Amino acid sequence: MIRLIVATSFLFVSVALIGGGLMLGAATPTGGLLTNLGTEVFGILVTVAVVEWLFERRRLQDKARELAWSVLHSLERAVWIWQGGPQRIETDELLGIIAGIRSTDPISRFTKALLVNLGTQCREALDKDPQSVRSLSRLKVSLEDLSSLRTLRDGDSAVSVRMVSEILEAGTTGLARLLGKSTQRLPSGLIRGRDASEEAQQERHFDLGAIPPPTPERPVDIPVPEGPATQPTPDPA
Repeated sequence: MIRLIVATSFLFVSVALIGGGLMLGAATPTGGLLTNLGTEVFGILVTVAVVEWLFERRRLQDKARELAWSVLHSLERAVWIWQGGPQRIETDELLGIIAGIRSTDPISRFTKALLVNLGTQCREALDKDPQSVRSLSRLKVSLEDLSSLRTLRDGDSAVSVRMVSEILEAGTTGLARLLGKSTQRLPSGLIRGRDASEEAQQERHFDLGAIPPPTPERPVDIPVPEGPATQPTPDPA
């Protein structure tokens, strides 16, 4: 608001000076002086506006890149819970793991919750910060692809394992290109530690490094394992 007021004031001064100079006559010394001053003020206003636009565009692009990194890390965590492998990987390894997903691989409720949260995160970014998303051309497409993972919240969702892997691959490739990371796919057979069984997914999920902190906007479905009830400690006599 302050910037708009300042810009409007400069524009008003510029118009007033140029108008006064034309009324007095541009050929007269005073008229020429006022016209030149008005032109200079208008030139300063245009320069400041262009510089301000460039700074604002850079700020939006930096914010969009931070968003892209956040989504990529969430995607990496969800794929690790589902498929296993190294916990910290580059995009070429991530693409290799995704390419190795089999149609028979189960999706546990732990993994499904992370995938749904990933889709929700992308949808919220598209809805709440469209300016930042539009500042990077390929980001919107990647977020729209990944936001379709929200349909997994439906119990009878028709989304197949193969479709989920295709969504993850498209999203990872788009984010990798945007962030200047490798889009080459590492052969999945070279990646060690992969295990997509439900038992392995549960074990990775309950690892402290695998559980993302829940938030009110995106609570994570973290089931609590059942165990024997704790007996109260009797008071000492």
